[in-house]
Amino acid sequence: MRRRHLITLIAAAAAVWPLSAYAQQGNRVRALEIRILSLQAEGAAEVIGQFIKEIESQMGWTTQLMWSASTIEQRRFDGLRLLRAVPAITELAQLDPAGKEQLRVSRRAMDLGPEHNDYSHDPKFTEAVAKKAYYGPVNFHSEQINFREPYMTLAVAGTRLDAGVSVAEVNLKLIWDLVTRMKVGEHGVAYVLDGQGRVIVHPDISMVQRDFSSLTHVEAARTAGSGPVTGAIQVARDINGHEVLAAYAPVARPNLGWLVFAELPLEEAKY
Repeated sequence: MRRRHLITLIAAAAAVWPLSAYAQQGNRVRALEIRILSLQAEGAAEVIGQFIKEIESQMGWTTQLMWSASTIEQRRFDGLRLLRAVPAITELAQLDPAGKEQLRVSRRAMDLGPEHNDYSHDPKFTEAVAKKAYYGPVNFHSEQINFREPYMTLAVAGTRLDAGVSVAEVNLKLIWDLVTRMKVGEHGVAYVLDGQGRVIVHPDISMVQRDFSSLTHVEAARTAGSGPVTGAIQVARDINGHEVLAAYAPVARPNLGWLVFAELPLEEAKY
């Protein structure tokens, strides 16, 4: 009787072992897929952060001089040099320490001249002065959305109060191309959200500017803050209610708040 009981136990264990081994293998495969998604999100976030950081650095050269009438032509020269050096910048305005526009150069016109607009109470001036950089909302002009060319206003303040603020219109097509061309499995997707949880880059143009902030994995990522932390949400539901594996990474620029997500349909995951 004892021998028969032992045989029964061995047979049961033999039947369970393949299932247990399969489950362990499935867990390893899922962990690998999550890691791949995390690396993709990290890589895109790093490139985006470096892109913006480099533009800020280049703009910084236009805020080195103190404001005076004698510096206008030198500032114009610096502005034109910036347009040549940074193709993503399409227009640059320079504001004096009081927030008044004194100079504007553009790729769209040979010489716009100063418009003398007062930006003293505008966030592009006040936030730039307070935080040294201001990131405006991403927008699409009606004639440009079909060409997938998002723009953002970026303002950089000088290190001294009398240096003023430089305000640039930045073409984000490089970021758009980078993210929309990412290969996430066969049917996965990568996208970028702004600080309010709205889509600013997505391979499906109809998703652009939609609010993703209510999605569980987006809420979790935004709650985690903007530090240099990559997150693996694992199983979540996308904007269409489909189950996905998800990972994210923040773009490491102070006060920017952008998040890069990578999602893979759950049925595509190989367990």
